[in-house]
Amino acid sequence: MEVKRNHIFSLPIDSKADIGICRRKGASLATHLGFDKIKSGEVAILISELVTNVLKHGGGKGKIVICQIEDNENKKALEVYCCDSGNGILNVQKALKDGYTEKNTLGIGLGTIRRFSDVLEINPNSSHTFMENYFSGNHNFKHCIRSIKWIPAKKIIGLNNNLLIGAASRCHPAEQLNGDAYVINHVNKNICVAAVIDGLGHGKEANIASELVKEQILIKSDLPLDNLMNHLNNVTRGTRGAVAGIVRINTETKKLSFSGIGNIECFLITQFGKKTLLSFGGIIGHNIRTPRVTEFDFVPNDSLCMFSDGITSRWKPEDIKWDNQPQKNSEFILKNYSRLNDDATILIIRHTL
Repeated sequence: MEVKRNHIFSLPIDSKADIGICRRKGASLATHLGFDKIKSGEVAILISELVTNVLKHGGGKGKIVICQIEDNENKKALEVYCCDSGNGILNVQKALKDGYTEKNTLGIGLGTIRRFSDVLEINPNSSHTFMENYFSGNHNFKHCIRSIKWIPAKKIIGLNNNLLIGAASRCHPAEQLNGDAYVINHVNKNICVAAVIDGLGHGKEANIASELVKEQILIKSDLPLDNLMNHLNNVTRGTRGAVAGIVRINTETKKLSFSGIGNIECFLITQFGKKTLLSFGGIIGHNIRTPRVTEFDFVPNDSLCMFSDGITSRWKPEDIKWDNQPQKNSEFILKNYSRLNDDATILIIRHTL
């Protein structure tokens, strides 16, 4: 496929300082081309992983080209083309799975690149002119990775004005990184996907697992919840693992779907009382049962509450004024009912008129 290239950045890779330089150039171009903050962040992570792989596994020398491409059908994308002078990847399929590494690392770099790419090619066929223009010179660049990320159509999603959302989270008092996470993604004006995530244990390894689950929920929010849960289980292999409760709220149909793995507590407060949302046992990234999705009515004045096990059970839902702002209730519960030996997170969503 012939492509036209413009907005071209061609950058050498020689030292750790190049990780930040390349990342910033890529994120800046992504924003210029119309990617939102989340997608621009994905581009930044993708480029950071590519450059890091060159330095750690690719002979320490390489080059990266970041640009916009347009094909014969006028489809546009951001292209990242990275080459190195290393010995290549011995087993590509294994390397694409998180947890595979030939060095003392977590082994999630190439898996992250794959997840953030709409198209990923290892040693792709490229025109002689392109390679001559950008990858010829003093170094013998033998191995290349090409990543393509389609430029999104221009549209404004905005927020769902029928939902009031509040969240509060803190890490274990002895840690710097939070092993818990929460995410809220407004898929369109009617649909919102939200989750509370708890990486096993606390500290750095728990943070890596929970942030990986969070980023994948943002990327794959369009999937049905059972497919999304299976996807999360596959991409987090090689990490410590996590538990999560995920909801999809549709304010047009006034329905809420839920799927949960592990001990994230979830319930609805309705005019008929409390309804518990049941999760199944297991650890995302290690072993889970076939995910189940349950559906509930979610009408104006109903509230959803989800929290990790860092929040104790020493409080009663009937003692909370659910018509208060969800943010106020979240901060109150976190302050008064969180454990001192764990990360803690709570998310409250109220359906308004």
